[in-house]
Amino acid sequence: MSHDGLLTQDELDFIQLMHQNPLFNQREVSSSLTVSGVSHIRDLLTRLAAHEQVTLQAQFANQKMSFPLSLIEDEFHTQHLQLGVPSIFEEGPKIRPWRLTLEEPVALENIRSRPGHLWVTEVSFKGLLIEVRNNSRPPRQFSQWFSPTGYERIAVRGTLEQKTRSGFYAYRLNQRDKEETERLRQFILQQHRLAHPTLHA
Repeated sequence: MSHDGLLTQDELDFIQLMHQNPLFNQREVSSSLTVSGVSHIRDLLTRLAAHEQVTLQAQFANQKMSFPLSLIEDEFHTQHLQLGVPSIFEEGPKIRPWRLTLEEPVALENIRSRPGHLWVTEVSFKGLLIEVRNNSRPPRQFSQWFSPTGYERIAVRGTLEQKTRSGFYAYRLNQRDKEETERLRQFILQQHRLAHPTLHA
């Protein structure tokens, strides 16, 4: 039987590349967690994760990552602890969420993907620092779309907190959709990887 009818040479090359490239074979670091150790400690951790909010924390330099742990059940009804996307904090006079300063401000968009007068300059999982353009007044609240280049847009809802000394406006995020919150955390984690490659290597 000829190979011509089944796969093209490009498809065969891609499959071989997937098997040879270790990056394709790596699972997401945060995808699952196997708990080893004394059974009563493992059982306690499992019970806590089933009923309470449990986190795993990692400290490095002046930053801290807090990974949520949740209990999931696979298709064989076996329970596993799973790591979620972390919240990243930085330490200083007080602990605050790690802020990503964007190389270029990103305009918030409406539902039709049209940019408005609010431009994001910094983003964290808790808030946005906004530049207001066109002599517009900053809204008390907004519900817009954050659409960074190369990344699927994310719905964001913000409430004005204060005007900064530099003339920008700090907004506290109050996300209603858990999925959108997770996508924002994923984006921030991805950018943290780029900013701290040795940590994520």
